[in-house]
Amino acid sequence: MKKATLLLAALLLATGLAAQNPTLYFMEGSTYRSQLNPAFAPQRGYVNLPGIGGMEVGINGNVALDNILYPRNGRLVTLLDSSVPADVALSGLSAQNRIGAETRINLFGIGMFTANHKNFWSFDLALRTSEETTLPRSLFEFLKRGEEGHISDIGLMAESYLEAGFNYSMPLLDDRLYIGFRGKLLVGLARMQMDYDRFDVTLQNDRWAVATHGTIDITADGTKANPDPESGLFGLGDLETSPKGPSGYGLAVDLGATYDILPQLQASLAVTDLGFISWSDRKSVTGVSSRETEFTGVDVPDNGTPAPDFDLELLRFTPVESSAPTRMLRASVNAALEYKLWKRRIGIGLLYTLRFLNYSTVHNITASVNIQPTRWLTFTGSYSALDNRSGAVGLGLSIHPRWLHFFIATDLLTSRHTPQWIPVRQSTAHVTAGIGIPIGRDSHRKAAEFAPRSRKK
Repeated sequence: MKKATLLLAALLLATGLAAQNPTLYFMEGSTYRSQLNPAFAPQRGYVNLPGIGGMEVGINGNVALDNILYPRNGRLVTLLDSSVPADVALSGLSAQNRIGAETRINLFGIGMFTANHKNFWSFDLALRTSEETTLPRSLFEFLKRGEEGHISDIGLMAESYLEAGFNYSMPLLDDRLYIGFRGKLLVGLARMQMDYDRFDVTLQNDRWAVATHGTIDITADGTKANPDPESGLFGLGDLETSPKGPSGYGLAVDLGATYDILPQLQASLAVTDLGFISWSDRKSVTGVSSRETEFTGVDVPDNGTPAPDFDLELLRFTPVESSAPTRMLRASVNAALEYKLWKRRIGIGLLYTLRFLNYSTVHNITASVNIQPTRWLTFTGSYSALDNRSGAVGLGLSIHPRWLHFFIATDLLTSRHTPQWIPVRQSTAHVTAGIGIPIGRDSHRKAAEFAPRSRKK
C-alpha cells in the first residue's frame, strides 16, 4: 500500500500553487485587466517585458493546506501518514475534495491606442498550464480506517498550451458603451487525464477484493507506452515522451462589454476562454483499466484498522486505439458593477465570477475598494467570498508613471502561510504581477478624469 499512498499524496500536493485574480478587475492602470474583460484598456499603450510582463499563479479548491499537511516531530507529513489519527485526517475533508491550479506567463505583449485615443488594440503571447485533482472522502476512509465500500469519481487532469491573442476594443453610444473582442490561436503542448468511475473495495475474511474501472488519456509529442510483454498492460512508469513540437491546435474567444449606466456607475460583463483544443490522435496514448483483484495477507496495525497490502500494480491499463480528443477550455463569466466617488478617484466595485472547471463549477463574489489619488498610482483592497466556503482578503498596487507600468495583486499577504509563501488555511489563493514600458498615446478617459492636458504626442 505504500506506493499507492505516495501516489495519492503526490496528487494532493502536485497542484500546490486558478488564474483570474479578482483583485485586478477594477484596478485602473493595470495592463492585465483586459485578460478579465477585453473591453477594458489601460491608461496608456505598453510593451511588456518578456516573461515578467505578466505572471499569474493560483489555486482554487475546497481543501486548505492544513487539511493535507500536519506537523509531526518537527516535520510535515500528509494526512495519509500513520502518525495522523483517522478522525483528525478525515475531519477537514468534504464528500468530494478538489484542488485546481493554473499559471499564466506572458511571453510577449504590446498594446496601443489609435489616433482617436479611444480604440485600443493589443497582442499577447502567453504560456498557460492548468491542473485539477478530485478525490472522494470515501477513498480516504478506506485508506485511514479500512472501510470498504463503493469508491468513485477519482480524477486527475493537466494540460499546457501556448496562447496567441489579438484584442480590440472600441466605444459606442457616445462613449457610454465599450465593447471588446479577443481572438486566440492555441497550440497544445501536452495533456493528461486519468479518471476512475469505479474503485470498489470489499474485505473478505483475510483478503481484500478490489474492482476497478478507469481510463487514462495522454497526449504529447513523442509519447509512447511500453506494455509489459507478458500481461500486455502498462503503468505510469511505462510511458516515454520526447516532445519536439505541438500536439494539438485550437481556437478561443474572449467577449466583453462595459456600459455607463450613470456617469459614476458602470456595469460590465465578460466571457473568457470560450474555445477548444483538438489534440492529435497520432500523439496520444489511451488505456482502460477494468480489473478485479484480490490481495491476501491483510496487515492489521496496532490501532486495529486493517489496511490492504497492495501497490501501484493495480493502476495498470490495457492499451486501446486513440481517437483525437477535443477538449473545451475552462471558461469564465465575469459580471460587475462599480461606482465612482470623489471626482472618480475612489471606486467601489462588486464582481461575480463563474468558473467552469473540469470536475466542478466555482462561484465567487468579490467586493473591492479602489483608490487612485494621482494619475500614476492605484491602490486596491478586496474581499472574496469563495463558493460559500471561506473568504480571502486581497491587496493590489499599480504604479504607472510615463516611464513604467508595474502592478502586483495577491491575497497571500493577510493569510497564514508557510515560509515558502504557500497558504495554509486558504483553499483559494492568487499572485499576479507584471512590468512593462509605456508607449504611444494616452486613453482619452485618463485626460478626462484628471487635470486637463494635451493629447498630442
